[in-house]
Amino acid sequence: MKRILGLTAVAAAVGVWAGVSAWQSASVMANIQAGLAIVIGGNLLFCLWLWHRAKPGSGDAMAGSIVVLLSASMLLGILPRLFWPAAEGLQIAGSIASILVVTVLVIVQIRRRRRLRRAAPPV
Repeated sequence: MKRILGLTAVAAAVGVWAGVSAWQSASVMANIQAGLAIVIGGNLLFCLWLWHRAKPGSGDAMAGSIVVLLSASMLLGILPRLFWPAAEGLQIAGSIASILVVTVLVIVQIRRRRRLRRAAPPV
C-alpha cells in the first residue's frame, strides 16, 4: 500500500510541475491531462482490485477505499477538461463534484478517527 501512496504522490507532483511549466500551451496541457487521466485511471483500477482482495477490517481495506475515492475525485476534475475543452460549465461542475467528494471523504475520516480514539483504552 505504501507503494501505491508513493506512486500517487509522485504522479501528483509530476502533474503539478508539468502543469505549471506548460501553463501557456493548450496542446501541451491537453497531453499532460490525458497522461494524468491514464495514470490516475490505472491507479483507480489497481486500488479497486486491491481493495476487493483485502481482508475486511485490515489496513489495506481502509486505505484502499480512501485512495479509490481520491482517484475518483481527481478523475471527476480532469475528465471534463479532457473530453469537453470548450464547455466551461461542465468543467466547473466536474470541479465542484470533485470538491464535494473530497469534502465527504475528509468528514468520514474525521469521524472515523474520533470513533477510534473513543474506543481505544487510555494509556
